[in-house]
Amino acid sequence: MGILDEVYTFPEAAEIWGLDKSTLRKAVVNGRFKEGIDYRKAGGTNVITREAMIREYGEPKKRGRK
Repeated sequence: MGILDEVYTFPEAAEIWGLDKSTLRKAVVNGRFKEGIDYRKAGGTNVITREAMIREYGEPKKRGRK
């Protein structure tokens, strides 16, 4: 598994974990994820780590990148 397999865009993560697209944005606003550690903005896109997603939401609901 490469390093890029460890990060997802917010829409990718929401789809893989079976969440609504707004869930991750709301979680950021509510302080569930730490900027620069769990997620960051890359250009105009937010990316989040697999580790942070598993910590907050458990194992993915759908098969995504392994």
